[in-house]
Amino acid sequence: MATSTEDDDFRQKSHTFLSWTDQQGIVLSKKISLVDLRHLLLGRAVYSTEDIEEDEDLFAIPRSAILTPQTTTLPTQITSELDDPWLALILVLIYETQQGSHSAWKPYLDILPTEFDTLMYWEESELNLLQGSAVVAKIGKEKANETFTNHLIPIIRNHEEVFYASTLSNHDLLVLCHRMGSTIMAYAFDLERQDTNNDASAEDGWEADSDEGGPLPVGMVPMADMLNADADRNNAKLFYEEDRVVMKSIKKIASNEEILNDYGSTPSGDLLRRYGYVSPLYAKYDVVEISQTIVLSVAQAVLEISETDAQQRLEYLEAEIPTDAFDIARAGSEDGQFSIEMLATLRCLAMAQADFNKLKSKGKMPSDKQLDAGEHTVIRVLQAIILRRRQEYSPEPAQPITTRPETLHDRHIRHQVMAQQVVSGEKLVLQEAYSTVSNMLATTDNKRKLDDLEAEALGQSEKRQRS
Repeated sequence: MATSTEDDDFRQKSHTFLSWTDQQGIVLSKKISLVDLRHLLLGRAVYSTEDIEEDEDLFAIPRSAILTPQTTTLPTQITSELDDPWLALILVLIYETQQGSHSAWKPYLDILPTEFDTLMYWEESELNLLQGSAVVAKIGKEKANETFTNHLIPIIRNHEEVFYASTLSNHDLLVLCHRMGSTIMAYAFDLERQDTNNDASAEDGWEADSDEGGPLPVGMVPMADMLNADADRNNAKLFYEEDRVVMKSIKKIASNEEILNDYGSTPSGDLLRRYGYVSPLYAKYDVVEISQTIVLSVAQAVLEISETDAQQRLEYLEAEIPTDAFDIARAGSEDGQFSIEMLATLRCLAMAQADFNKLKSKGKMPSDKQLDAGEHTVIRVLQAIILRRRQEYSPEPAQPITTRPETLHDRHIRHQVMAQQVVSGEKLVLQEAYSTVSNMLATTDNKRKLDDLEAEALGQSEKRQRS
């Protein structure tokens, strides 16, 4: 638990930050307040202080108050050495942090976290708790180390006097790079470019994450990054205007209600990897990734086709369909329980050779419709894939981890609980998927039995008539 000194420091930093926002021309609604949710492990958060109507401005931030390579005092010739917007912003955050009290951004930087629960910081024994989940392979720590070592640290070393880095070892710099990279992953926003064509869409503001014209610039947006997110409880959204960004309410918000941003349809594993937490409300977005290796191995066994034949068919599909990995989602998912790419791949693998040759000669692709109960062969392969994938997870613990809220302040216990939530959610995805295909097979088998009985009865009737 925090001491009184830590509480005083926390409040002082919040107060200094709010004063700084006023100096930067950031306009805050009088209906919101920055609050302390450390007891819930949520750091700072934004709450309403009175009722808010839909489409009210909660706060507006001029673009000059967004920390980017364009608004920092780090010389542009240094950041121009990098093509990647993320790497450039990491360099900016390192520079501004190293400036200490000389940085104009210090009151803002002081309220950003220095420790994270994201998977990049988990111990190996804790990551083992996620056995089976594809999210572990997405952490990318080794690749990040390589990127920082080859691209960022040399720049810092070439400008040590600018970064106050002469007393820092390469290990120190690597730790700084990871800290700033994690900060950007959890808190930064993709920024719409300023409108230079007076496009009419600017009238209503734009939504983030457009990919037109290449990678979008990335920036740290003060106050916007104080908002937490919790799926369907989302009640605010950031809109982009020519000279400012505005956080608006997207529904009515009652007094003393948390203002919550939107992270989209993020599975629990990715939520943990990017932001360092899990929430039951994101469980409906959970998916299980199926590797091409599993698909090939199982298809060969069930369909009794050669590896060469299977590879040839995959190579044909790759021109139109990504076949390196596929997703299975929760039952009732808006995009379907089984990815259409996987179903198209299985249909192709299950085709008779003559049918595949005909498909190929016409330059066509297999059907990408959702699964039909009549596709008995495809369903059998899919059922075997689900069973194989389930084997990659560790068995359930003898007893679920039970904790009191206060014990979650223990980092290791917290990680255990979150890992269990991720793995349990993914196992549920496979359980639902297995039930779906098993029910389809049962329906098909029953129909076949009925057809056989009808055919037998018809044959006996014709025989009696002949006699």
